[in-house]
Amino acid sequence: MKSNTKTQAKNVLYAQAGGVTAVINASAAGVIETIQKHSDTFGKTYAAINGIKGVLEEDLVDLSDISDETLAQLKYQPGAVFKACRFDLDPLEHNPEQYRRVLEVFKTYDIGYFLYNGGNGSMVTAQKVADYCCQNGHPVICVGVAKTIDNDLDISHCSPGFGSAAKYIATSFIEATLDIISMHETSSKFFVLESMGRNVGWLTIAAGLVKEVIPDAPLIILPAERTFNEQAFIDKIDHFIETKGYCVCAVSEGLMNEEGSYISIANIEHTIERDYVQLGGVASTLAHMVGQHLQSKTHCAIPDYCQRSASHLVSQTDWDMAYQAGVAAVKAAIAGKHGVLPIIKKISDSPFEYQFEDIELQEVANLEKRVPDHFLTEDGMDITEAALDYLRPLIQGERSAPFKEGLPNTPVIEFVKVNKQLVEFTAIK
Repeated sequence: MKSNTKTQAKNVLYAQAGGVTAVINASAAGVIETIQKHSDTFGKTYAAINGIKGVLEEDLVDLSDISDETLAQLKYQPGAVFKACRFDLDPLEHNPEQYRRVLEVFKTYDIGYFLYNGGNGSMVTAQKVADYCCQNGHPVICVGVAKTIDNDLDISHCSPGFGSAAKYIATSFIEATLDIISMHETSSKFFVLESMGRNVGWLTIAAGLVKEVIPDAPLIILPAERTFNEQAFIDKIDHFIETKGYCVCAVSEGLMNEEGSYISIANIEHTIERDYVQLGGVASTLAHMVGQHLQSKTHCAIPDYCQRSASHLVSQTDWDMAYQAGVAAVKAAIAGKHGVLPIIKKISDSPFEYQFEDIELQEVANLEKRVPDHFLTEDGMDITEAALDYLRPLIQGERSAPFKEGLPNTPVIEFVKVNKQLVEFTAIK
């Protein structure tokens, strides 16, 4: 963990990156409100629109005079109010122009602190930016702000954003199970829900919380950590249909077959540096497979964006974690800690308690926290009590968005961008 000499009253730049969570803006509020309490350390507070892309293109907003009303709205707002991006810096040797531009922007706006709110991949970008600036005569204290619904941020006990998404998945799955219980004798006998998580099955196992309400539900869990065995899957369905009359299933979007290929791919985007595989559709594939086998009607659901933006079903525990992640990042910056990420360390099971600890960004960047084997049954198609023990605390408490005339009172928050001082720069060409 490196420590830089603090420069008084330097400005702060905050940005959001990657897929959103239902509580990412709570982290933003935590950052802004904590900075406001330390005017002796920080100057102006800026936010980049569209993450590092907004830094490159000088799309910035000045948050120094943000209103109390807007701050209050941030704490409930779904999406990313500063527009998170799916954009990474190219390797320095491939595109040094990008790094020179970031440095130019940081110098122009006297940025001494860079807080990047994202997942493990975003931490790589944060580290690249800070290291380049420091090596080229403009010291910047860079701190990560943790978030991801996938819960794949390694080392941390969990990731801010996951608890709320897990609560949404579990709630929806319970409700759908009650639906199929009422209909299976004359209609659908199989329901499958597809959750996000490219390489990890954390949200998929969250559906297993159905056991808390319907202990004997005929359940199949198909996490990304285990390969798909079609015959074992069909055999288990046949068993449940024979004994219970129906079956419910949760599946990871990144489920692979025994040959190592995704069961379903929605799209592949080709770029100069890499290919981005968009997953989706595995639930539909499985529903069709089961329908053909049973000669019966089946149903599938793909929550997609809904599971990561459900502000009406936020976990209070998760919200608290997200807000405190922002607070912890600012405290690390005040302490002059450069290149760190505050992560969650569990300190007690009962009651569930945790604290934030700072680790080096390089320790966590591009690592993936996968569902451990002891959370899954031997056949890989159900979860254990250990998994339930892990999940329960993270979904506790409700912090619903305020409603107005029957709908969530979460209109788009508009920000006025600063007048640009530099020549135009196009990040995506």
